[in-house]
Amino acid sequence: MATEAPVAPPKVRPATKNGSSTGDTIFVSVTVVFACLIIFIVLLFAFQLTVGSWDSLTRNGLTFFTSFEWVINEQAEPPVFIFGALNFIYGTFVVSTIAVVLGGAVSLGSAIFLSEYAPGWVRGPLSSTIELLAAVPSVIYGFWGVQVLSPIMGGSIEPVLRSAFGWIPMFGDQLFNTATKRDVNIQLTGRDLLTAGIILSIMIIPIVTSISRDVLRTVPDSQREGMLAMGATKWQTIQRAVVPYGRSGIVGAIILGLGRAIGETVAMVFLVGGASSIFGPSPTLLAKGETLASKISTSVGDAGLPQAFAAIMQLGLILFVITFLVNTAARALVVNAAKGKKAPPTDGAAKTWSMIATWAGRLAFPVIILIFSPYLGLPLALGIILIWGGLKFLKYQEAKTKESGGTFPRPLSLIANPNQSYQWRKGVNTTMRWVLIGATTLAVIPLFSILLFVTFRGLPQCFEPGFLFNDSRPDTAGEPLGLAHAILGTLSMTGIGALVGIPIGLIAGVYLSEFGNNRFADVVRFTADMLQGIPSIIMGIVVYQIVVRNRWFVDAGANVTAPQTGWAGGLALGIMIVPVICRTTEEILKLVPQNIREAALGLGVPKWRVTLTVVLPAAFSGVVTGILLGVARIAGETAPLLFTAGFVTYFPSSIGQQTPALTTYIFQASRGATAEEINRLWGAAFVLVFIIFALTLAIRFFTRSRLKMSL
Repeated sequence: MATEAPVAPPKVRPATKNGSSTGDTIFVSVTVVFACLIIFIVLLFAFQLTVGSWDSLTRNGLTFFTSFEWVINEQAEPPVFIFGALNFIYGTFVVSTIAVVLGGAVSLGSAIFLSEYAPGWVRGPLSSTIELLAAVPSVIYGFWGVQVLSPIMGGSIEPVLRSAFGWIPMFGDQLFNTATKRDVNIQLTGRDLLTAGIILSIMIIPIVTSISRDVLRTVPDSQREGMLAMGATKWQTIQRAVVPYGRSGIVGAIILGLGRAIGETVAMVFLVGGASSIFGPSPTLLAKGETLASKISTSVGDAGLPQAFAAIMQLGLILFVITFLVNTAARALVVNAAKGKKAPPTDGAAKTWSMIATWAGRLAFPVIILIFSPYLGLPLALGIILIWGGLKFLKYQEAKTKESGGTFPRPLSLIANPNQSYQWRKGVNTTMRWVLIGATTLAVIPLFSILLFVTFRGLPQCFEPGFLFNDSRPDTAGEPLGLAHAILGTLSMTGIGALVGIPIGLIAGVYLSEFGNNRFADVVRFTADMLQGIPSIIMGIVVYQIVVRNRWFVDAGANVTAPQTGWAGGLALGIMIVPVICRTTEEILKLVPQNIREAALGLGVPKWRVTLTVVLPAAFSGVVTGILLGVARIAGETAPLLFTAGFVTYFPSSIGQQTPALTTYIFQASRGATAEEINRLWGAAFVLVFIIFALTLAIRFFTRSRLKMSL
């Protein structure tokens, strides 16, 4: 009988001091380095903004915040440099408030309808349609706003508001001229604070709606069933059980939308009109204005002057601090909502703070009305507060009368608490259903309007001779103008951005998913979220400060006075894509079942090989989805390219020179454009939207493929 050959013992993998293989140690170290890069980028932004604005901080002091004069005249003797940011801070506050009030109301109504009312066959298409709004570049919103919304506002809506509600300060038609000391009538052009706020409200609808819908869908069914069992109507159930349960998450979503509104740049340049050095802040919403972000973008021509650039950097620093605080608060509320309800406080200090918070909530309405009384007018504000106080007093008296065993008059009881009437509750329930349907319709209308105008006005231009193959240089031979240079520039800088940002975001996301169960990883996550919330115009001026002013990547024969390059533009876009890919990669890799990792590790495969050959391939389609999501975002960016890439009417011989893009082409060429040029701009808008939507459809395809694989 033959004896069996002895089995060779398995090879022992060399281990480091902590028991892991050398390959694992190297792999973890590499991922940590890339995760540290995210922290480094945010710290670099804060440092550069502070250093770049230091001269303005020390020279202008508090007058920078209290003055609205912004005068640059280097031809005067001596040169005049006066910098006051009050108008820009005020304009940012006003348009952001309009966006939160209008966009927040429409978004919450849409989220409630999609979560509580819409059947499954309606919910999916409507949700996807609203989310498509997020894919529309801001330059398209701005161009559509100027060509479509602005004439409607200035020609029809604003005159009605002025004639019917002109007695309310926010719809007044006069401004005080500080130079002549007289009131001046406002010309209604549809390019003002009100129109800009409406555009912003449309732009924040996707993010607020999607997050609020997800929060509402996490509310346990027991909350709804309990209220319905007590005889409440559908709307009462939503109002008293569903929305309060997810309040912190909804507020967090609205604050995230506020952060988006504060940092919006290009659409504001199109529609906010522009601030003046002789008209200070005014309560009327029909006046022109300017925001922090729009002022930075329109100051590109002054960036070469040291004093002016320091003031521009200070505007960026203010915007950076505001968005940092807003996004921090928003994410804290969203995380708190995800953790669920906390137990009621038991100790004395906690009870005291809880009582203070309760009274603050009770008095929030009159305080808010008083804050906005300059816009409403003091008589109207006091009237609203008196009506509110009267209803509260009636409720108090009703409760007190019932406690003493008395009978409260029925008419007063119905005024204090109309829900006692079944007919009232039934009518409110029906009315609110239609209101929510109307809110969802309002959320969808802008998308359809943009798509219709872009398609019907832009698509025919694509069939014009030379439109897709010529550049925009006037040709004596009579060749038609085109936008091939802008298409090539967009693809080139988007490709550079992808090459820069994808490796950093992907490897940092791997670290957070596979090794990120520690405090350092929490810091990286927080920093990545902050980086994602930083306005793109800030990325543009920081890259301008570091790269463009120091003439990095500039060709030897390039224009000395215009050191912007495609490399600088691609670098700015690459920084933007990092947090999107990082956080998406982390979430996708976490969906890979843990038992797959354990099975591979149980066979003796090192951790680094498991990650590269098992985990990443299993999540391949989801990772590609995150990458395409980031690429789609940067392909439609305009603001950072204004400072970094510049603009020319042809494609340069090298990417080391000023490089055009579709977004900057639309932005620059729309100023004073003729009817023929506007048609070409619609064509450029169609090409840009086509590229973005093609990437979005690719995301849908990969997402669907991933879902099928998981099933």
